[in-house]
Amino acid sequence: MAGDGKKGDDGGSNSDRKMLTPYALTSNDNLGENYDEWAHAMRTALRAKKKYGFVDGSIKQPDNDSPKLEDWWTINSMLVSWVFNTIEPTLPSTISYMENVKELWEEIKQRFSIGNGSCVQQLKSDLVNCKQEG
Repeated sequence: MAGDGKKGDDGGSNSDRKMLTPYALTSNDNLGENYDEWAHAMRTALRAKKKYGFVDGSIKQPDNDSPKLEDWWTINSMLVSWVFNTIEPTLPSTISYMENVKELWEEIKQRFSIGNGSCVQQLKSDLVNCKQEG
């Protein structure tokens, strides 16, 4: 109940709140359809949850004998799941074997990122012309 002093209430006690760490899990929102929009939204959400380090490689996989290895795999697996749940349903079958979120992110980026602005502009122009003529 709110205000009863129990953990998880909205009573305003900062001592009851856990600090957000890279090893804390929360739910994810479904994000975007366009790659650039999707990637921007995912980066923002992952940074807000202190998880982007798993994607950019700054939070590295611990050694096999590290006590943090299980926690790393838990979070990495959840992030892989988040990515799969935010992309086009037809895509996971082609990349579903990937277990490392950094490698998954790079694969998606390589497949769907458009690095040539003039090419994008030409495609948009062709699309406008197609609609006008057709």
